[in-house]
Amino acid sequence: MEQPELTVGDVGELRLLKEFILPDVSSSALPGDDCAHLDIRSSSLLWSMDPCPTPVANWFGKATPEVWGCYTAAINLSDIASSGGKPLGMLVSLEMPDTTPVSFVKGFQRGLMESLTNANASLLGGNVKSSYRFSATGTIIGTPVSRNITRSVSGTEFCVYLIGETGGFWTAVVANHFDWKAVPESLQRRLDRSLCFPVPQVEAGQKLSSLPFEVACMDCSDGAANAVYQLGKTNNLDVIIERDIKWNLPSEFSKILTSQNMLVENACFSFGDWQLACLVPKRHAVIFEDQLREYTVTYLGHAFSGSGEVKVDDGRKLLTERINQNFQQGYNSIESADDLIEVFMRMPIFA
Repeated sequence: MEQPELTVGDVGELRLLKEFILPDVSSSALPGDDCAHLDIRSSSLLWSMDPCPTPVANWFGKATPEVWGCYTAAINLSDIASSGGKPLGMLVSLEMPDTTPVSFVKGFQRGLMESLTNANASLLGGNVKSSYRFSATGTIIGTPVSRNITRSVSGTEFCVYLIGETGGFWTAVVANHFDWKAVPESLQRRLDRSLCFPVPQVEAGQKLSSLPFEVACMDCSDGAANAVYQLGKTNNLDVIIERDIKWNLPSEFSKILTSQNMLVENACFSFGDWQLACLVPKRHAVIFEDQLREYTVTYLGHAFSGSGEVKVDDGRKLLTERINQNFQQGYNSIESADDLIEVFMRMPIFA
């Protein structure tokens, strides 16, 4: 009997990349890093490309043109940040139906340019094309500030950190989905910023590049759990997560999550807040925390030589089928806010 043809849904995003795509990739960084690292004559360049994801805000009627523009910039800027780079400029390819209002394009440009300007990057050009649906794809170039940063690092003992605020995105999702009436207007505005206008950690990434020691880094556009898992696998490390992480989660956020019986742990480990995940040599942890003190830094746990397992110090293990990845029920396969809540907030990541 003829076997059915293997599909990308059968293998998932991570295996698809590792086995079928990345073997053909060449750059001075390892295949799979957030940016390609190019050495051209005497210059080093960082180069990345990403399409704009459909913002979750779209399900709540809040995905304005400005939001689409912001996301198009943020998803590319975050790759530059994780590589310790200074963004130089971006090209954007837009596809849209003939009936698209010009006002939409103007709003998209406002959101795009605000994000790029905040990161001291320019819009270098791009392309526009008629299509049956709207889409935006960006490609971005940057330069390393000092030390090149990849997902790989040498050593046997590390501390694991997140850089950036956590939990705001999913608190906004929960509040929007259930009952805004119980949330003060000022808090609604604050949460909507987290939902609609992500801020990539560009400045912090540049700080990482200036450290006098090597670190590994990955951006958390697919969630902190995904990033920690991939950093562990890449470096053959077992990661032990603290059971009582000191999340920088405001009490108002915690109340919203717990009022709907949501897992605070999931809100902080899932995608949406655009942090950076880092492996820092244990002997340099104090210096790292001091050098990054102006940023929100969360200690997650420690890592040591192993096989890539991730577990909590209470014995629970990361459920690898629960990490957010394309083609295997990740965010881009979900079609409703109800399913989004069910998959990312009600189903545990560790068990």
